[in-house]
Amino acid sequence: MQRSTTLALMLALCAGSALAADNGKINTLGNASAKAPIMSREELRACLKQQDALKARAEDGKSKRAQLDAERKQLEADKDAIAAEHAALAARIEKTASDFNANVAEQSKTVEEFNAKMDAMNKAAAKGDNVDRQRQKLEREGKAIQQASDDLNAQNKTLNDQIATDKAAFDAKNTAFQARADDWNARNRTMDTTAAEYDADLDVWKKQCGGRNYREIDEKVIRSGG
Repeated sequence: MQRSTTLALMLALCAGSALAADNGKINTLGNASAKAPIMSREELRACLKQQDALKARAEDGKSKRAQLDAERKQLEADKDAIAAEHAALAARIEKTASDFNANVAEQSKTVEEFNAKMDAMNKAAAKGDNVDRQRQKLEREGKAIQQASDDLNAQNKTLNDQIATDKAAFDAKNTAFQARADDWNARNRTMDTTAAEYDADLDVWKKQCGGRNYREIDEKVIRSGG
């Protein structure tokens, strides 16, 4: 009987030694020194929970940052395209105006020459010269000049309408681009704030958890749902 009691006691001591050995393995969540304090199981549970939450936030932030970076590249390409389109539109308007003004200047010269012919004819008529044939010719010429002037006025309206349409189309595209850029900037600022908050929370976690040790058995129990 005595031997049985002794055997039972020895078995109990062996079990206790095994548990003590398991409890004796120390790990750290960061770079804690061997002399750093050891967390209780509940403290470790809180630190592991915070660590998992921080990891999830880091992954989410990485994904969102990658998306923002991809959008930024597209926005930069679209910005260059819009700038090129604006330059092309400005050049087209300038050339259209230049060509039209050249036609107007030529028409003005034609009108001046016609008026000079009319003045010369009137002076000749005042002297008693027969200018009937010249008058008929100038009347036909005057009608042609008037038609050319009317055509220029119509062309001017058509060109101005087209320029207004082109400008409106460009302005709409530019406004839509600016709205996208503003939205990206707003989300980027939010991302920067979120990243700063994450960094601050990570620093707090490192101080509260990363600089302390824990028992490996406690982590096993927690990970297993205990």
